[in-house]
Amino acid sequence: MRDMKEQMTERALALLQEAGFQTSDCRLVRSCFDILAGKDEAILLIKIHVNIEGLTSRSASELRNVAAAMSATPLIIGDHMKNARLSSDVIYTRYDIHVLSLGAFAEMMNQEMPLVYSIRGNYCMRINPGLLTEVRKKANMTQDDLACEIGVSTQSIHRYESTGRISLEIAEKLMDFLKQDMAVPGDIFSSEIRYLESEISMHMTELKRVAYKELSNMGLDPSLTNAPFDILAVEKEHGQKILTLVTDDLKGLHRRVEIIKEISEMTGYRRVCISNRAHNVDVVVIKPKDLPGIKEADDLFRLLDE
Repeated sequence: MRDMKEQMTERALALLQEAGFQTSDCRLVRSCFDILAGKDEAILLIKIHVNIEGLTSRSASELRNVAAAMSATPLIIGDHMKNARLSSDVIYTRYDIHVLSLGAFAEMMNQEMPLVYSIRGNYCMRINPGLLTEVRKKANMTQDDLACEIGVSTQSIHRYESTGRISLEIAEKLMDFLKQDMAVPGDIFSSEIRYLESEISMHMTELKRVAYKELSNMGLDPSLTNAPFDILAVEKEHGQKILTLVTDDLKGLHRRVEIIKEISEMTGYRRVCISNRAHNVDVVVIKPKDLPGIKEADDLFRLLDE
């Protein structure tokens, strides 16, 4: 019997491809995500965890950081936590990353998202705040009146009409009393992705340290990653990006080059390898001793485009 994670990954890849996403399978290289998928302007970085308790703070931080640098959405697909299966009707959260069961992910690919969120063990949902205000006023009720009817404070009603976030129990009571469905489906693409300083910078090799410094000197904004690429370098003015391999270890290099080629074609990002030893690979190779001669980001872009 095949490994459950392998089965889940292959199913996720199939669902993405059926929904029109281009995909890159990153399982065979060291990476904080297993799948990179792109469609139109959307990019998903997906990690598969059969048991989502296996997601650590550090691995979540690495995934969020790469996602922030790529303007992508990080996502965990899981099967269970501890001894409980994940529901296909709930969006869970771990370390500020959305978590879906494979069933919920399949619904998402069919443009149907769960209504219920689980945040720190509490179930909640979002309602349309403008619709709540409209329905309340049509019923000739003040915020005080509605608060008394459903057993919450006036401040709570004001918050519901401002943010739309509400506990599941109160949401059901509210919609039952007003006889109006106001639930808003979840949207995993809408959450703000925060960049957090990662411990990965503490483990730079000397080659990566040189590459990081020289890319910075060119006016690029480099981010170290735990991904198929070692550095994501961003041109500050227009946001152009370069997927950068930095290695003298040739083991597995061809597979990594294949993956960043797939990602490059999917996203439009340029790609480069900085190495003393790499050759005969399908990517421009620059020796670290030649980096100081590249003064500006535009010079690097011209070199990569030749």
